[in-house]
Amino acid sequence: MTKAIVEGKNAITEAKNLRELLNNNSLRNSNLTSVPNWEKSVDEFEKITPLFRTEIVPLLFQSRKEIIFTYLSTQRSSNVKDVKVPTRQDEFKQQLEQNYAQSSSYFINYFMQFLINKKVAQAFAQLENNQDGINSINIFFEQLESCFRKIFEDEKLKLVFNKDALKITFILGDGRELSFNNLSDGISALLSIVMDLFVRVELIREDVDDLTFNPCGIVLIDEPETHLHYSLQYNVLPILTTLFPNVQFIVASHSAAIVSSIKNVTIFDLVSKEVLSDDAIGKSFSELMVSHFGLDNEFSDFADDLFEKVNTILKENRNNIPLRNQQLKAILEENERYISPTMRFELEAKISE
Repeated sequence: MTKAIVEGKNAITEAKNLRELLNNNSLRNSNLTSVPNWEKSVDEFEKITPLFRTEIVPLLFQSRKEIIFTYLSTQRSSNVKDVKVPTRQDEFKQQLEQNYAQSSSYFINYFMQFLINKKVAQAFAQLENNQDGINSINIFFEQLESCFRKIFEDEKLKLVFNKDALKITFILGDGRELSFNNLSDGISALLSIVMDLFVRVELIREDVDDLTFNPCGIVLIDEPETHLHYSLQYNVLPILTTLFPNVQFIVASHSAAIVSSIKNVTIFDLVSKEVLSDDAIGKSFSELMVSHFGLDNEFSDFADDLFEKVNTILKENRNNIPLRNQQLKAILEENERYISPTMRFELEAKISE
C-alpha cells in the first residue's frame, strides 16, 4: 500500500509527460498500436483528484514507524540465512525505513539473525539483572513457541537454542529436530507470514518503548492456504488475527476453509461481485464450493456419472418395476465401495421419488 502511494506522487508528473508525448504529432501519427490505450489510460488518470499528495502521504510517513504495511505474495517460503555473528537490531530498523517495499523478504531471510540478536539481548539483560528486559524477551519467545505449536499442530513442540552454532531449531513431540529450511512447503509458506509480522511488531514495540503494544496496520496476503492441508488452512486466519489483533488482513483465497474460518469478516466474491457478511462461517465446505467457488455440485465427476446412470434407469424403466429394481441393485452393488453416506442418501431419495 505504501509503495502504491509513494509511486502515486510521481504518477501525476508521469501522466503529464505522457500527455505531452501523445500530443506530439509524430507519435500520434505513428503505427504504434499501444497509443490509443495510452490515451485512454491518461484520460482516466486525469479524472483523479490527487488529494493524497498533500494529505495522505505525510500522514503515512509520520506514523509509519507505528503502523504495519506489508504484502505477502503467493510465492512464499521460510528461506532463512545462517547466522555468523550477532548484529545490531538497528540494521532491521534501517531496512524497514530505507527499503520498505522489499523489507518483507529481508525480514524472512534474516529471521534467524533477528532471533539470535534477541537471545544476545536476553543474555545481556540477565547480566545486568534487567528484569523488565528479561521478562519481555521471555514473553516474545513464549509467544513464538506457542504460535509454532499451532502451525505444526504439535503441542509438545519446543524451540531449542544452540549457542555454539548460533541457531534455533524445532524439536517436535516425537523427538524429530527440524530447521527453518527443511520444512514442508505449506509450513514454510505459513511461517514466512508469521516471521515477517513478528519482526515488524517487535521493531514497532521497540520504537514506541512499549513491549505490550499491538500495532495496527494493513496486511495483504495472496492465497494464505498455499500448500496447506485443510485442517491448517482452517487455522491460518485464527492464528494471525489472534497474534496481531489490531491488523486489518485483506486476503485473496480459493479455499472454503479460509472463507469460513473466522467471524466478523467481509467476503467479496470476485465472480458474482456479491458482498457477504460472515455467514460463511456457518456453511459447510461443500456448500461454499458450490455457491462461491464454481463447482456445479458437491460431488465428484464419478458421482455425477453415477447419478446420470440412475436417472437413465429410472426414466427408461418407468413402467417395468422389476427390471428397474434389478438394474438399480446391480449398479449400486457394482459401485458400493465408492458410495459415501451422503451420496447414498441422495440416491435413495431420488429412487424413492
